Amino acid sequence: MYCDYCKAAMVEKRTTAAEPYAYVLSGLKDVGLVNIAVYRCPQCSYAAPIIPRVGELHRLIALALVTQGSPLRGDQVRFLRKHAGLPARQFANLLGVTPQHLSRVENGHRPFGAPTDRLIRAITLTATDCKEARRKLLQIAGRLEKGARREQPRPLFRLRGGRWLKAA
Repeated sequence: MYCDYCKAAMVEKRTTAAEPYAYVLSGLKDVGLVNIAVYRCPQCSYAAPIIPRVGELHRLIALALVTQGSPLRGDQVRFLRKHAGLPARQFANLLGVTPQHLSRVENGHRPFGAPTDRLIRAITLTATDCKEARRKLLQIAGRLEKGARREQPRPLFRLRGGRWLKAA
């Protein structure tokens, strides 16, 4: 393999726990990958990692973030939102914050409180595990955005044949 920049022959090295590959392309500043091949250019120091099964890796990273005991940082919130496939505007609606506030949190300027942190974890797990759940969450976010602009009619429910149904 040759360097894309200086055309020098690259050297393969396998990463270890003592020298992991810093996976900054994930958007997270503290994720290291072990036991992958990294090709490095001896002239310009360019590194090209070989990262197999990226989807599986991202699911594992998301699960580790959701189950960690410490509060989520902004970069972790962004990773979870993107992993769940939720656009920033709709995610902000689901959390009950403005898109600007979400942006400030994701960029590390302000943290979320504990209840919002828990909600982020629940939304991420729900949207990640089921495409139908993600679709419903996006519908809810759309309704929440529209609902902020106008009053919604009172929902009506009807008992028919011993079962509750939503009245049209």
